[in-house]
Amino acid sequence: MRNRITLISIAAFILGACGDKHPKASDANAAEVSTVSSTPTGGSTPAPVATPPVSFESANAAFKQRRYDEASRMFATYTTDQPHNVWGYYMLGLSTWKTGDRDGAVDAFKRALEQDSTHVKSHLNLTRVLIEQGKPQDALSSVEAALKIDSGSSEGFRLLGRVKSALGDATGAIDAYHRSLVLDDRDVWSLNNLAIVYLGQGKFDQAVGPLAHAIGIDSTVAAFQNNLGLVLERTGHITQSADAYKAALGIDSTYQKASVNLTRVEGLKQDPAIGPVDLADVARSFVQEIEGWRSPKTTP
Repeated sequence: MRNRITLISIAAFILGACGDKHPKASDANAAEVSTVSSTPTGGSTPAPVATPPVSFESANAAFKQRRYDEASRMFATYTTDQPHNVWGYYMLGLSTWKTGDRDGAVDAFKRALEQDSTHVKSHLNLTRVLIEQGKPQDALSSVEAALKIDSGSSEGFRLLGRVKSALGDATGAIDAYHRSLVLDDRDVWSLNNLAIVYLGQGKFDQAVGPLAHAIGIDSTVAAFQNNLGLVLERTGHITQSADAYKAALGIDSTYQKASVNLTRVEGLKQDPAIGPVDLADVARSFVQEIEGWRSPKTTP
């Protein structure tokens, strides 16, 4: 017999439901700034020694090494020396965001966009920070600006889906994730996020396909395994749900949500009338469904 679950209880068991990966620092143009050394003048009192300018490469190296506080300070210096370089402000935004300073990140991304209003990456990452700040309406304006510049961005539509979800527009979120997957049917975070919307609507059967496909592409994300466990549990596949929760814990042994979920299902019995689901077959069927979105049937 299938278990019923409320929207609130679903949210309590989901971790990393609507995430996505941030662009890498290597996306920026690494522009070296020549350093200038100063030597003291003659006399008994030496002239003050000027601080050498910071190069983009050295600041970017600090970011790549996850020395985010240092990278933030270095990019702040760099943007002072090179106030017209959009990539400097962009990397300042990423670095500042990594330190936990969301307000500073918003300011940096906006300054990047003052230099170049068509800088898609700044629009997209500004959208992400605004979502984290609980400002979905502002985030909507930002992601819509990005999509006006690049309407072929799977990442842009994925973020639009997140914004629509934050605004409580499940239909709009589903449409956005569909459009993202039409552009890239291997966008694992769009697959995961689409499944989460279905979970929230109680459409557990529909959530299995996108999660099975996401895990077929990348089985190393604990959140995907946990979320698959949830939909399998809600469709009555108790044994397989336990396997999914165990897989999540195998990836991240500290994953508390998966641990709680596993403890719960281990106290349940599998209905013998419900056979195991062929996840590979479900994933293939979902890919075919995406093909249907690309070429919608027309009525004669």
